[in-house]
Amino acid sequence: MNSLSLGFLYIVGLSWLLCEVCVGASGGNWTPLWLYLIGFVVMFAILGCLPLSTRAVETAGPIFAIIIGVSLLLYGFGAFSYGFTGGALRCLGGFAMIGLGVLGFATRKPAVH
Repeated sequence: MNSLSLGFLYIVGLSWLLCEVCVGASGGNWTPLWLYLIGFVVMFAILGCLPLSTRAVETAGPIFAIIIGVSLLLYGFGAFSYGFTGGALRCLGGFAMIGLGVLGFATRKPAVH
């Protein structure tokens, strides 16, 4: 999370995924919500609480963005059975988060020796 705009997009992705898992939990499937909560705690422990190097944080951030994007893609592919528009929007958001993760890897600064 090396800029405010990327941080904002991470929060958008996390919020969107939280909405998806909460809708699933309201239907009786609680497992994705528990996995989300565990992942959320691990992500913020790594990115914000643990005293890690900047290089480690800049590596972990894009990895978590890709995980969020893949999760949104899974929900998107599942939503195509209910209608094309919802599935397409979820897949578009998932691909955007995966692209954000790839962009995070591409904009990392090289390691200093």
